[in-house]
Amino acid sequence: MPNRFQVKQHEIAYKFIAARDGEYCLICKGDGKLKKSVETKLQIDHADNNTKNWGPANLHLVCQKHNLWLRQMTAQAHRKTIYAYSAKNEREREKKLGVETTHAIKELVDYRSGSTEMQANSYYETYFREWLLGELLRLGSMPKKEAINSGAEVVGCSQVTTRRYIEKLTSAVGNLKERKDGSGVVIVTFRVGKG
Repeated sequence: MPNRFQVKQHEIAYKFIAARDGEYCLICKGDGKLKKSVETKLQIDHADNNTKNWGPANLHLVCQKHNLWLRQMTAQAHRKTIYAYSAKNEREREKKLGVETTHAIKELVDYRSGSTEMQANSYYETYFREWLLGELLRLGSMPKKEAINSGAEVVGCSQVTTRRYIEKLTSAVGNLKERKDGSGVVIVTFRVGKG
């Protein structure tokens, strides 16, 4: 039987995912409310098949039918399927509503104190820095191109913006540095004595 912490964690994660993605199955878009059967009830899916990984990017809502279907896949196929459906649904949402993070930021911005761009930048840069530094603590280094592209996807801003943030972080006074690995790929890592 799950303890109260697990129940609360599940409840918070469910609400977060429903607010972020919508309260429907990522695969079939069923909302689990038309029929009250167990088969249509929405469940939290872990894209990497690791039920201990509660990172936001790893969590999605799916109906029981599709959760069972996904569990039969290898972790790699599971993750690939989830990300494909996520990308498809995101494109559909953007066509219908515009870029969601832009709308969310506009609601958070206090237009009376500085320009909208300045306010949005302070949000995006803070979020990007937290994400990138956390990834570097976990991985040690990351290809610069991957940091730019993944950071833009995670944070919800453009790749041009994340490239500028990395340039600041790898400046002479920044915490990070760039170097080439053995195959000539530019990677980002912590400066010696920092991080």
